[in-house]
Amino acid sequence: MLKTCVIQFILILGLSSYALAVAPEYSIVDKGVIIQGVDGTNPIIYDNDWWDDVFDNNYLWAQVHLGKADLRGNIVTRDMWDHPKYIYSMKKCVDNAHKALREAKDSGLKINQPITPGSDRVLTCPASGKIEDTKSYPTPGSRLIVQQAKKASSNKPLVIIAGGPLTTIANALLTNPEIADRIIVFALSIHSYAYNGKDGWSGYIVAKKTRMVEWATGSFWDKNSVFAPKHFENLPDNPFCKDMKCLINTELGQLNQLGDGAPLVWLYNTKCWNGAKIRKAVWNKKKVDFIEDKEGDILDIPKANTDLDESRKEFFRVISDTNLFNN
Repeated sequence: MLKTCVIQFILILGLSSYALAVAPEYSIVDKGVIIQGVDGTNPIIYDNDWWDDVFDNNYLWAQVHLGKADLRGNIVTRDMWDHPKYIYSMKKCVDNAHKALREAKDSGLKINQPITPGSDRVLTCPASGKIEDTKSYPTPGSRLIVQQAKKASSNKPLVIIAGGPLTTIANALLTNPEIADRIIVFALSIHSYAYNGKDGWSGYIVAKKTRMVEWATGSFWDKNSVFAPKHFENLPDNPFCKDMKCLINTELGQLNQLGDGAPLVWLYNTKCWNGAKIRKAVWNKKKVDFIEDKEGDILDIPKANTDLDESRKEFFRVISDTNLFNN
């Protein structure tokens, strides 16, 4: 039975450079969320701050190696925690990504996309409160987004999976607002100054200027809800898999679970998500709040509408593929 919940998302050609975005159109088909024009065949950019506290890059790079993901770039955006002191250096974040990529290659995975540095400082809300007055700080990462977005289209947009702050994406939209209808951003923990929302103004820019999906607004994974150490026991003992085995045996791994990867498994198995809500982005001093509103800007996938069993099955369908380390 088809249950369709149509939400307008068309960004009409010819709108001004700073036209507002609206939430992506979605439907529920066979108990799974379908977002128009988005699936595992879209071009993808992966943008994260830390690469050793989640399993996301393992799944994505496995898909790349198997020829199932069209990855256009790996971007590192600085962890903006506790700015302006910036507890974590940009170098540390970049080194962390290089380590993860080296482990993948040392295990035989063919990943040709290099690590590209993104934004290393938060964006500041201008005195006018207008997005178009924001001072931008272009980086190799934001330029990569612009380059790849121009190759995409509104009907088949560039998918950006963001596991950290949205600063690099916001900079790309500021310097080249014409790409807004050619990208769709998947993020989490942006709402109300959550971990990835420490650059609240960037989150607000992205929510207002392009299509955006936030997973589990206001919540996060429950401990051991998707993965447990036993699930990883039969994986090979190469650097790529040893990293995952080590992580799941830590408190951090058991808390972070699928981490920032809910949209990644959904791209290849729509049953991982079975419901959604529309929310409106509201600027609130130093943070962006996502308030439930049928006329809103973003699509929210509640944790309650995330099928944990399907998510785990999809993850291990790929990670356990017999062709992964044999070619």
